[in-house]
Amino acid sequence: MQPSASVVVVSQGREALLARCLKALSQQQKVAMEVVVVTSDSAIQHLTELGWAERVKLVRMNEENIAVARNRGICAAAGEIVAFIDDDAVPEPAWLYLLLQAFEQPEIAAATGFTLGRNGISYQWKAETIDASGISHALSVPDDQISVFQSSASRAIKLIGTNMAFRRSVLVEMNGFDPRYRFYLDDSDLSMRLAFAGRRVAIVPMARVHHAYAASGRRSGTRVPKTLYEIGASQAVFAGLYCHPTDILNSEQIFRKTQRTRLLRHMQSGAIGPEEVGFLNVTMNDGLSDGKSRRATTRTIPEKPESAFRALTESLICEVFHLGCRFFERKLVAQQAIDAASANKIAIVIELSPTALYHRFRYDDAGYWIQSGGIWGRSLRSQPLFTVCSFSARVRAEIRRISDEFWLDATDAGT
Repeated sequence: MQPSASVVVVSQGREALLARCLKALSQQQKVAMEVVVVTSDSAIQHLTELGWAERVKLVRMNEENIAVARNRGICAAAGEIVAFIDDDAVPEPAWLYLLLQAFEQPEIAAATGFTLGRNGISYQWKAETIDASGISHALSVPDDQISVFQSSASRAIKLIGTNMAFRRSVLVEMNGFDPRYRFYLDDSDLSMRLAFAGRRVAIVPMARVHHAYAASGRRSGTRVPKTLYEIGASQAVFAGLYCHPTDILNSEQIFRKTQRTRLLRHMQSGAIGPEEVGFLNVTMNDGLSDGKSRRATTRTIPEKPESAFRALTESLICEVFHLGCRFFERKLVAQQAIDAASANKIAIVIELSPTALYHRFRYDDAGYWIQSGGIWGRSLRSQPLFTVCSFSARVRAEIRRISDEFWLDATDAGT
């Protein structure tokens, strides 16, 4: 029997995306799950108007500090496992079910999955390790099975903040997240602490979320930074904790070079000008200075949650409803998908045009999944640029592929 789970979502100023994330979480399959939302006054008002207040746990927080927010979420979480997802991400229907399978092994302290990017096809993050300088390194693992690692100081498995889960007892033991990381590296810091404690961590590639990198007070919707202050501060805290004193300066130089390359790339694309590059460098320098002076504070995660478990889903097993359509049928089929989602079905639309356009895959605000592209275009980026096939054959092929990747039984599909 799988353990109960709490999913913590931290959100500031993105009410529409938060509502979309909650809609996708309500469609999670085969799990007993509650959702804890740590958010602002305005978002709580918005969720109350949408009817979510009676379905999820709402924790009020107007301060912008992701580590503190996650700790407040843990305090409210009553599940044996506490998972985390960002408000600008959506989970695939079997995400939590697959992530929880790792915890069937009692020695597993934490688990992380794979994350898809904006197009819903290509990966944003797969398996990685992180070193004492905060630099990530790719790690090769099988895509279709759970891999378990004995984390160590030289091989810390990187837990991805928008797709990770922990035993609640481990979070209590580790005193949760470090509040000095207000925006960046809070998940990596916890990865390092688990490594130093010699805990076992699982990578579950099949447990996937789609992450949009939405606009915020710190970056635009195209990932152009508005400030590097908190990134710089978090980097300084991280290096001060984990780098050997003789390596801290080198770590800072690597960080500065990485950020400079990033800014120059944005300038070359025309997204920012030289003056903005200069300003962003100033914010980075100020952040680095601040981070070096930040001191640890006492914090405690209570062993007992603040409130009883409040199930959002209880072992749902929904029918999967597939719809294939040509681009001129989109309005009619979209309504059918909305009706299917309202009837507690997992609705997936394959919308194809008579072109060789690349495919995109996303979760619609109305509660259904939609893949769009050309009949002869490629979905997986490893496929040929042009594939000769009929409309119906392509729809069937994509239904099979999505069913496999969603870990849903294609025989349950509607048409």
